[in-house]
Amino acid sequence: MRQIPNIITLTNLLLGCIAFVEVIQGRPVNAAMIIGLCSIMDYLDGAAARLLKAWSPLGQQLDSLADLVSFGVVPAAIIYQYLQNSVQSLNHGVAQIVLPGVAFFITVFSALRLAKFNLETRQEDDFKGLPTPANALLIASVPFTLAFTSPDHPVHQALTVFTGSIAWLLGFTALVSWLMVSNIRMFSLKVKSFSWQQNKFRYVFLGGCLLLLVILGISALPFFLIFYLLLSLVYHKSIKKN
Repeated sequence: MRQIPNIITLTNLLLGCIAFVEVIQGRPVNAAMIIGLCSIMDYLDGAAARLLKAWSPLGQQLDSLADLVSFGVVPAAIIYQYLQNSVQSLNHGVAQIVLPGVAFFITVFSALRLAKFNLETRQEDDFKGLPTPANALLIASVPFTLAFTSPDHPVHQALTVFTGSIAWLLGFTALVSWLMVSNIRMFSLKVKSFSWQQNKFRYVFLGGCLLLLVILGISALPFFLIFYLLLSLVYHKSIKKN
């Protein structure tokens, strides 16, 4: 029974490896859906460890190693593929080789983020920096939304511009890499009670996501994570003020 959380964690790792294969074989939509499954596994292993009182140093290390693959390597590979397609318009051979590799700074900073998280003892109720699963879900929402929205939809068109622009992709990579190791406090979605005072940011986030889903449908997915980032900035300011 005490190994159940570790089994869930290793399932996350296995799924992450499969998702990476899907990316390199040109099926980013499949990889995006698997990242969603990995995020569920990542939530369940922690919930199982708390329920079974089976927390262990081994489980903590396995969790970070699995997250590095599922939420560090796979999303970076998705951005790598977009960059590789974008640089084909360049005539400079070195740029065509070097620029796509910049995407794996996401992996590098994910590793740094996870290592810092393991050493930090004050991230039970919130996080310092952008969590790697949130970053992975943001990136995964791009191919998923492109696949399931009409080409004439404004969100589809905006994402098409984003995935075809070297500047936008490099800028995005730099931004999320910095966010993961920043000192910005970002609220956790773990609910320990149902009181408004303790969960107001969580309730506002869930209500906002529901509203976005009603208005935009499946194209709301990228905005969920953008909304999370913006709301976390408000949360960070409120923490500093208090």
